[in-house]
Amino acid sequence: MQFSFLKHSRSIPFLGVVVLMMLVFLFSSCSPQPDETANVALTLEPDAHFTDLTRQEYRSGKLSMQIQAREASWFEDEQRLEISGLSFINYNTEDGTIAATGEADKALFHETSGDAEFSGFVHVVSADGDVLFETTQIRYKRALDIFETSDGTEVIIKAKNQLLMAGKGLLFDVKQKYYEIRSGVNGSVYQ
Repeated sequence: MQFSFLKHSRSIPFLGVVVLMMLVFLFSSCSPQPDETANVALTLEPDAHFTDLTRQEYRSGKLSMQIQAREASWFEDEQRLEISGLSFINYNTEDGTIAATGEADKALFHETSGDAEFSGFVHVVSADGDVLFETTQIRYKRALDIFETSDGTEVIIKAKNQLLMAGKGLLFDVKQKYYEIRSGVNGSVYQ
């Protein structure tokens, strides 16, 4: 058997070009692309960082909330404070009494609205200490003075060592001292 490359000499340059193009394509697709997340990370740098922070929020000149945090980062452009290791006290602005207390692994405070988002292990205790809410995320809406979760978020409520309820979706109205679980409610009553 005899092979002759000379007879097909015109196909060799063509194959060479095809192989060269394939190699260029292969190497260019494997080369590192510009890191677009690097630019995002630069814009997400906090303007200030705090440890062992205590902060008080006022509404109409009256104390409405006090927070303590293990760590906090302030982002000026977004007017937000990111917190780790949080404990808080929510006050009734009408008479200065404690409305609720709580703790959260993480929190995000929106300075312009006064709203807050809590996540990780979160628990909120009513003013009298007789009702405890536990969940993985909850929002505080300052204008309405309510705590609520999304409808799909698991919630546990313990009341006066007599009631244990669980379900999905919580609404807790601080002023009205009203709470509800929106779906999938189950629990026990102890006398």
